Amino acid sequence: MKYNKLLFLILALSILISGTSMAQSDPVGAIDTLTLVVNKIEDGKWMISVQLWNDEELAALDIPLGYTAGIAKLVVDSVSYAGTRIDYFAQKYMQADSIGQVMHFGGIAYMGPDKPPLEPGQGEIGKVYISVIGSKKPGPFAVDTAFYAPNNHLMLVDTEAKTIIPALKIETKK
Repeated sequence: MKYNKLLFLILALSILISGTSMAQSDPVGAIDTLTLVVNKIEDGKWMISVQLWNDEELAALDIPLGYTAGIAKLVVDSVSYAGTRIDYFAQKYMQADSIGQVMHFGGIAYMGPDKPPLEPGQGEIGKVYISVIGSKKPGPFAVDTAFYAPNNHLMLVDTEAKTIIPALKIETKK
């Protein structure tokens, strides 16, 4: 009987460890971290400061987000890269689906002498502005990473085209 309990414990720990290790992956070094800091601007308006810590040079990134505020419909007003770590990227983009309440943004560095990759470091990579459309009173605001069809997943890409899946932290400022 003791043998069965020990075997069960080993199996359970193996599943737990393998499950958490698949949640994020970084073939280059330490697990990078994407932090979403939600700031309420006023009733029905929010700004999400998207921050990244990375320990390797990055050539590109794609950040898909899903958002909700109860029964109220939301719209992405804009994404700002001004003054961020990726402000200099050769290509920056944003695409939003107001019906599906999802969006994604990111950029490509085009590594060359005038457009180097994103250096290792920490800081803001974008600001996402979201507001209520229509007359329904918003519920609590929530944001998380999401899948954006047809094929956009949260990912960072290093200079050797290796995909990195960062860990995620979500913070709410009052």
